[in-house]
Amino acid sequence: MVSRRHHAPRGWFICCPLILILFAACSTHASTSSPVSKGASPVPPAATAAAVAPLGASDCQPPSPLHAAPPQGLPEAQGTTSGVQLWALFFTEMPVHSRQEIKIVWRMTGAGNVQLGAVGPAGRRISPDWIQAHEGSNWQRPGQEWGSGFTFPVAGCWDLHATRGASSGDVWLVVESRAHISLPDAAFLIDAIIPARKRMGRRTYLLWL
Repeated sequence: MVSRRHHAPRGWFICCPLILILFAACSTHASTSSPVSKGASPVPPAATAAAVAPLGASDCQPPSPLHAAPPQGLPEAQGTTSGVQLWALFFTEMPVHSRQEIKIVWRMTGAGNVQLGAVGPAGRRISPDWIQAHEGSNWQRPGQEWGSGFTFPVAGCWDLHATRGASSGDVWLVVESRAHISLPDAAFLIDAIIPARKRMGRRTYLLWL
């Protein structure tokens, strides 16, 4: 009777080359797929996009570039500074109109309290309507945060100037004229007058606005 033990070496000789071929194929597939994943380019963040555009300069030539700030999507501008960072977040739609108070949130690096002001056409100077320090928010920009309100009396180029200690920065903003609101014409007013009642022989009216 032939023993079955003599068949084991023959099986190993057949299986080993097959295992080596499969292992080589897997290694080749992994090496060819790796460069594809490394070649994918990530989408640049908003801070990188903001840094590409030139910062604002005197007389709004150019004005400070505006970008949508994550995650709020509100317009933000990076200030023109030296040695510090200054950011402004506008709680309004663009463009900004004159004689309309807007909220502006600031972030500025450095030390000390911040002082804000603005210089407009013909050297006209204004102070913020109000200013308040913030403990923080989900607006991810460097520096301490403050909120403020500004009302620009006239249209034109405005230099929003921020000072903190020995450091300062500027955000150059173009303000447009406020849209003209026309009064209703006389015919509309007449149609809006509804007779109410008679009193002492005279007719009085109620005006529905």
